[in-house]
Amino acid sequence: MEFGQKLRQAIERLRAGTIDQQTVKEAVKELQRALIAADVDVALVLDLSKKLEARAFEELPKGLNRREHVLKVTYDLLSGLLGGGTHPLGAPEKPKRILMVGLFGQGKTTTAGKLAKWYGKHGLKVGLICADVARPAAFDQLKQLSERMGVPFYGDREEKRAEKIVEAGLQKLGGKAVDLVIVDSAGRNGLDEELTQEIKHVHAVFKPEHTWLVLGADLGQVAKKQAQAFHDSVGVNGVILTRMDGSAKGGGALAACALTQSPVYFIGTGEKADDLEEFEAERFLSKVMGYGDLRGLLEKIKDLDFDEEKAQNALEGEFNLQMFYDQLQATKAMGPLDKVMDMMGLKAQLPKEALEVSEKKMNSFKALMESMTPQEKQQPALMSHARLERVCKGAGKKIEEARELMAHYKKMKKMFKQFSKLGSKDMEQGNVQKLFAKMQAKKQRKKLRLR
Repeated sequence: MEFGQKLRQAIERLRAGTIDQQTVKEAVKELQRALIAADVDVALVLDLSKKLEARAFEELPKGLNRREHVLKVTYDLLSGLLGGGTHPLGAPEKPKRILMVGLFGQGKTTTAGKLAKWYGKHGLKVGLICADVARPAAFDQLKQLSERMGVPFYGDREEKRAEKIVEAGLQKLGGKAVDLVIVDSAGRNGLDEELTQEIKHVHAVFKPEHTWLVLGADLGQVAKKQAQAFHDSVGVNGVILTRMDGSAKGGGALAACALTQSPVYFIGTGEKADDLEEFEAERFLSKVMGYGDLRGLLEKIKDLDFDEEKAQNALEGEFNLQMFYDQLQATKAMGPLDKVMDMMGLKAQLPKEALEVSEKKMNSFKALMESMTPQEKQQPALMSHARLERVCKGAGKKIEEARELMAHYKKMKKMFKQFSKLGSKDMEQGNVQKLFAKMQAKKQRKKLRLR
């Protein structure tokens, strides 16, 4: 079970039933299990437990009931543990020079490319320099990434002194009027004297404002040792954690970095160039605790040619096959549907089969809908067996695929109907917590009726 699921399990104990000493103790035990499984230092876990038990039954702040108070205290303590408040202003908005450092296999070169894209989307013209002279493939990898993103690149396969490459790269990129230069430095299997000296030489030539350490989240609490060693040797002043999507130890790595006062500015959440998120402890917690990341979803939507009217119609009106087709088109640009729903905090509320649409199936569904008339897409009730057979012939598909399309469409229609009943006002205001609570209440009422 992943870190987020275990945390949610603990929070559910506080959401349901009466808040008393026993409930809080049980919730604390669940939190301890979740945090220790995520490789958070045991001393930190015990400290959080004591604080939560001590503050749970203190005098209530004005306007909060006991449950709301306990949930808020839990949220605040977890946020602090994972680095909340270490960099309240977020990642630097307009940095001029960033030096990326780290060991082999942590995703440094890929992250340099992702970072270039992230700052490019935020209005900066970015240039990349490959100063990794230890790994031959780094040059090709960074060059390909820069070409894909359309950003200036400099590297020199023949030069073996990293500082010389940086010096020449600054001269070359200076003529291209870039706002930000990112240098990808070499890694090693460990922070030895050779790597330390190389980074210091690069640092002296490059004179970066920011030196950021790239660490894999799967290091867990070992991240503390690495962050401290790099900070002491080469003056690291920020961290980027990679592989946060695939590691159960992400919480441990975040807590470890917070201990060293090394702010985590970004987290890597996948392999694609867009899978880099600015880290905020509150936003991260909101997502893993089931409240979603609506802000992250809105940021993704801004990058698309998104028709807000269509989206509103899908929530308020009758969801039809044309809307389903438009949704499949948007999904391709935004990523898998389960990822989008996860950002909304609604993934756990939807039928698994409604989310599991492979790319192959999506293409099959699109081909079938492209064979339909505009009227059929607007009025799916018209789709008789004879019409489906005609559509299959036009799309070169089997009747089973057409039936699967219609079954999936009906599930999606039911889902959107549920959203509209719960109230689009909550979605407009970004109140995912309220929406989540309504959905939970509705599920509970349904269970009671069944009994």
